[in-house]
Amino acid sequence: MTVCNEKFPNGGRWLRADFHLHTKADNEFPYSGEENSFISDYVNALNKSRIKVGIITNHNKFALDEFKALRKKARKKGIYLLPGVELSVKEGSNGVHMLVVFSDDWISDGRDYINPFIVSEFQGRTPDQYENENACSNNDILTTLKHLHDQNKQFFVVFAHVEQNSGLWKSLDGGLFKKLGQSPIFQQYTLGFQKVRSYNKVEQGKPCRTKVKDWLEGWCPAEVEGSDPKAIDQIGKGQTTYLKIGDFTFGAVKYALLDHANRLATEPTTYKHSHILSVSFDGGVLDGKTVNLSPELNTLIGIRGSGKSSIVEAIRYALDIPFGVKALDTDYKRNLIDHVLGSGGKVTVHAVDSRGQRYEIRRINKEMPDVYIDGILQPGISIRETILHKPIYFGQKDLSATGEGFEKDLVEKLVGEILSEIRSRIEMQRQKVSELVSQLKKLSNTEEKKKEYEDKKRDAEFRLEFYKKHGVEERLQKQVDFDADSRKCTNVISFVQSYLADLDGFVSQYEDDLANQRIYTSKQNKDFFDEFFAVYDKLITSFGQIKNALSEGNVVLTQLKEKASDFEKLKESLKEEFAEIERKLSEQLRQSGAQAIRPDEFRQLRKTVEQTSQLIRALDKQESVRNNLQQELLKELAKLNDLWREEYKAIHAELDKVNSSHSSLEIKAEFKGDKTAFLTFMRDIYRGSRIREATLSHLVDEFSDFGAIYKELSKAKGLLGNSAQVFKKYFIDNLSALLTWQPPNRFVIEYRGKELKHHSLGQRASALILFVLSQQENDVFIIDQPEDDLDNQTIYEDVIKLIRTLKHKTQFIFATHNANFPVLGDAEQVISCSYSDEAIQVLSGSIDCPKMQQEIVDIMEGGEEAFEQRKRRYEIWKPQNS
Repeated sequence: MTVCNEKFPNGGRWLRADFHLHTKADNEFPYSGEENSFISDYVNALNKSRIKVGIITNHNKFALDEFKALRKKARKKGIYLLPGVELSVKEGSNGVHMLVVFSDDWISDGRDYINPFIVSEFQGRTPDQYENENACSNNDILTTLKHLHDQNKQFFVVFAHVEQNSGLWKSLDGGLFKKLGQSPIFQQYTLGFQKVRSYNKVEQGKPCRTKVKDWLEGWCPAEVEGSDPKAIDQIGKGQTTYLKIGDFTFGAVKYALLDHANRLATEPTTYKHSHILSVSFDGGVLDGKTVNLSPELNTLIGIRGSGKSSIVEAIRYALDIPFGVKALDTDYKRNLIDHVLGSGGKVTVHAVDSRGQRYEIRRINKEMPDVYIDGILQPGISIRETILHKPIYFGQKDLSATGEGFEKDLVEKLVGEILSEIRSRIEMQRQKVSELVSQLKKLSNTEEKKKEYEDKKRDAEFRLEFYKKHGVEERLQKQVDFDADSRKCTNVISFVQSYLADLDGFVSQYEDDLANQRIYTSKQNKDFFDEFFAVYDKLITSFGQIKNALSEGNVVLTQLKEKASDFEKLKESLKEEFAEIERKLSEQLRQSGAQAIRPDEFRQLRKTVEQTSQLIRALDKQESVRNNLQQELLKELAKLNDLWREEYKAIHAELDKVNSSHSSLEIKAEFKGDKTAFLTFMRDIYRGSRIREATLSHLVDEFSDFGAIYKELSKAKGLLGNSAQVFKKYFIDNLSALLTWQPPNRFVIEYRGKELKHHSLGQRASALILFVLSQQENDVFIIDQPEDDLDNQTIYEDVIKLIRTLKHKTQFIFATHNANFPVLGDAEQVISCSYSDEAIQVLSGSIDCPKMQQEIVDIMEGGEEAFEQRKRRYEIWKPQNS
């Protein structure tokens, strides 16, 4: 990127200025050092005092060669010196000291027009007679100003030490001061009063600011400082003046004094808001370029297709700011990022937070952004909260896109970032609800299974009655008992295995963490932590007991398996005995005519009764668990609803602050008030159910959300008539999605008591941009062509004036075609874009920079000729309008 002035890479900034400097050329300024060292000593003294703008004003004298040498040396230190003279003008009883500041026109092309002017003011006298502070010129103030004006070269004047001897305030009485102040030429060229000290103290016979403003009828120039040094060690002594300028030019200094309310201060402004320092590109149409930004007003200018929007979108993309649900041309903007960065291209944003910590935000195309501090990756840092506080973005036409859902989108842009913590809690609560629903669904067929097992048990018990009648149970009791004992052994071993597996998992999960917590050395509180960890060691000891229990449990499991094996051997040894009993019993039953009764079937039926009894007991336990889960789900749903309410209250509180900052526009909110969204979601869920929309709409009117329907499902079914069972089936099938769906809050934007959507497009856009800018909650505003739906009157009268009052504490980044933004907004940084040879070219500089001024005229005014033509037309029209 090309920069107009390398001393101002980020545009306009605050610099200390000294409007009253003397040098060795002045008779009142002794210097005892080496002759060849004076220039270096002087510039070093300026630099030590952090003076970056200085006016050389010797008494009635201008030493051109010395000034050139000083300026050349100072320029290397980033110091800008202007030529001047402290002229003793014949006014009042003892004369008035007037500091005349000259533009470079007075000493250009090897010519010196300053000294001939000084000579003309003291005509008839030699330099030895007037080159001192006590001499007086031949002319009064107004005559002197006229002579300067007649030179057709730029200048301005600052009256020196106005309250002291030879000062303007002390030397003139009120009547003369009033007459002087009414002179147009005096007002035109008087840009400063130096060394004002009395301020507003009205004392008898003494001048002060209050009196002077009264004499000047409210008009008053800037109040500036100058050290008025009589030696090198006095340079920079006393009170200070700071100017905000963006280039080392006479015009920049002059304009700062003209706009002294905004560009002059006793101390430099320190930026307490987070802001972007620069944006760099690697790959794509901006490959290798860095765009530096001011903490205040930045305007990107250029013809259509020049790349302004490309830079704006790249910044938005790097910061991962979402478009918003109602944003326009989102596909175009996404494709624009691909065009700007190219495949594998990267954008890097250098930013600083409100505490002064610097960050790098790097984002490769189609990947997520990464945050670095001093080159070290810092995972998990929130870009739009920790680094840049609530940056807000509006693309082209977004401010006028006030269709359905726009209100919610605007609220999200204004307050969405502060809701991240509570929304994280909401998401965790939604997960809890989903997990409970999943567990309930696993237990949903408990009743059916219990009925199946009860029927099976009853059938087996009924059939066993036949065996009891024939004495089969008594004859086979020993064998049946052995079977039951075998099953018990198997069940116990299975339980022990499950218990030990869980215990092993517990030990594995916590063993390392318990030990690692113990590894700590305090630098300040060693004795305390010795005692602290002595208590903690009891926990480690108890954990060791758990490990021992696991070890002993594994031994017990092995012994149980051995015992069970011994039992199986014993049972196996009785196999022939049991077989003999079965054969004899079968023969006896056959002889008695009971041939349908089989001993082996009896054993199977007894097993069925035992197993179904166990399963029914387990299902009874599951039923209890299901009931507990049901109660727990209702509690968690209540907690989820409380979190939704907490989120709403946070939004409402922020909107109260938002609404209080602007009287004509207000955002109203209603908790769960978006019934249209509720009905739309329900309609999608019940698509294909053949339940009429009117029926669903009735439920939407009756209940606040799906959680309310779930709590009173019987009531809901009662409202559905013949559709009740179908409704319940769909409801249960989609239970997790329904219970975790958050009914949207409803937002209505009113402008001057009427809903915004009922106003004209221009009124909507105007109201919204003023509303958004008025919040003073967002550190960074990024807006692409905000003027598209605004008229020039609104832009200047409302928008620009508001921006000028806010920009010292808010960073603005505008891509614009409207000259009002950079010019009347007094942009600290102007970035001119052009597209050629498949690349975007960038030139940047302050509004003070002559190159940027010409760029504005050429690009935004259609060239100098068009600009002058409009200017002439305005002059012709002016009398008619007045």
